[in-house]
Amino acid sequence: MSQRLQSIFFFLSALLFALLFFLPLAEYLGETNILKFNVFGIESGIPGGTVPYPKTFSLPVLILAVTAILLSGYLAMSLFRAIKLAQFVKLYKIARIDIIVIVAWVAVVFAYYIRVIGNPVGAEPSFKVGAFLPLAALLLTIAATMGLKKDIKKVRSTDRIR
Repeated sequence: MSQRLQSIFFFLSALLFALLFFLPLAEYLGETNILKFNVFGIESGIPGGTVPYPKTFSLPVLILAVTAILLSGYLAMSLFRAIKLAQFVKLYKIARIDIIVIVAWVAVVFAYYIRVIGNPVGAEPSFKVGAFLPLAALLLTIAATMGLKKDIKKVRSTDRIR
């Protein structure tokens, strides 16, 4: 896989996470309230409705999303300048950290937040498009990381020939 394709994958991963700032993750339709969950927090869909959680409740979700965007963006821009083996290895390590951050985001959102938010209103989540974007970003990041690992092997094999 070429560096250019890997850069595009990392850029698309960052873009998918950036879309989370504009799209909701889930919606809860309860008997007394409608709650909308996005990376900025939980909002009531009914004018004057109460939200059972403080604004800082979803702060870890926001922090993990911003971290994933920054890591993916950094990887996309740095791959064009990578020439030496040490640079590729450094970027590979950062890509693995990016995968861990994305997996942590998915785990935090789906294992905790999605289950907990619906309890006060007695509603099951209705997933929106934003809930699936991090999974697509994870697949793109894994594909780019695998390509990066192949490039490292190619550079090492050419270094052995010299």
